[in-house]
Amino acid sequence: MLLQKYRENKQALKQIGREALAESRRLGLTISAKDRQNEAKDRAKHERKDRVRATAR
Repeated sequence: MLLQKYRENKQALKQIGREALAESRRLGLTISAKDRQNEAKDRAKHERKDRVRATAR
């Protein structure tokens, strides 16, 4: 139960971070190299999941 809550909170925090980065871009603020690196890793992970789902069909 506690581990499940941890995972839910972790996902919620990731989503908040994505929204914050998008808002920063809209406002024209600079984005740190670490944020860009994390965003690229996140994007690559989601692309891999999408490819796996597409090949499973």
